Amino acid sequence: MNNQLINNQNRMVTEAVWQWDNNLNRMVEVSCTYESYSGDWAQCAETDTGVAQGGLGKIIGDAVIAFNHVNVMFPLVTVKQAVKGAITVQFPDYTKVASSSVGAGTDGSDYGTVTSITTAARSATVSEHIIRADVSDLAVMGNADDLTGNVGNILGNAVAAKLDDDLVELGKGFSQTESSAGTALALSHTFGAMRQLRAAGAPFPYNLVLSPKQVWGSKGLISLVHDAAVTGSNAKPMSLLGSKGEEAIQNGFIGSFAGFNIYWSDQIDEDVSSQGDAAGFAFSKGAVGLAVGPQGLMRIETERNASFRTTEYVAVGFWAETEIKDAFGVYILTDVS
Repeated sequence: MNNQLINNQNRMVTEAVWQWDNNLNRMVEVSCTYESYSGDWAQCAETDTGVAQGGLGKIIGDAVIAFNHVNVMFPLVTVKQAVKGAITVQFPDYTKVASSSVGAGTDGSDYGTVTSITTAARSATVSEHIIRADVSDLAVMGNADDLTGNVGNILGNAVAAKLDDDLVELGKGFSQTESSAGTALALSHTFGAMRQLRAAGAPFPYNLVLSPKQVWGSKGLISLVHDAAVTGSNAKPMSLLGSKGEEAIQNGFIGSFAGFNIYWSDQIDEDVSSQGDAAGFAFSKGAVGLAVGPQGLMRIETERNASFRTTEYVAVGFWAETEIKDAFGVYILTDVS
């Protein structure tokens, strides 16, 4: 959207549709419509010259924007879009059939034992997740930066962070656990989670999602693959856990470990029950379901408020999350204090 359109007092943007672009890692405008308008609008909180001072009357460099680390969980969970005319999605949960259900047959005779294939329906009803910002004309006119474009990116990032937040919260609900409050992460916890997922017959790949402190903290994953301790008064050569220790030192991160793909999210609670513990978890894709609205996951629209000389930006996410199969997830609560 250009400034001529935004500052035209006789026109109102009726709809501007934005979508998240994974390649650009930001929101992009895909369509915009407007019409003539005159009328009264209610006053509300806005982004004006009093709060948008970062680029007022100045020639500035690239904008410095604090974005959340987002789009962590969406590729890892089971996603199903609601059909047109419905906002509820059902995810089937099939009951595991044991090997004991398989019997021996006799040649020429009918096998009369019937095994029931049972399923449970896990439902998720799509709801709205909304954030709004109002940008005044003066703030746009007096700002050397692309204020309007940045607003869309910031709101889109906030909604995407909320999606991650809702999904990682489900990790706390898994009944299978490794570690406990006040206990630092250990190799035994990752292998224990692997054991439980394999025992449940969870399909690969397996994902381990941790908080920043569970990865880079003094009691985190990185600390498990290197040892830089001091012997007496003399430092000793750093001890590394094979190639994973080298990967951690070279890249500052480990992409996979103990059979898990490693991910981190700053939406994970790092102070569960105010005890300094972080709520990490391991899971297979079938553990969590995400229902997406029939018109898509997210959109950003703008609306002109001519009498108040502002443009309203409203970002809306359409989703609902649910646990599908509890046995396909493991809650890993560890001390990060």
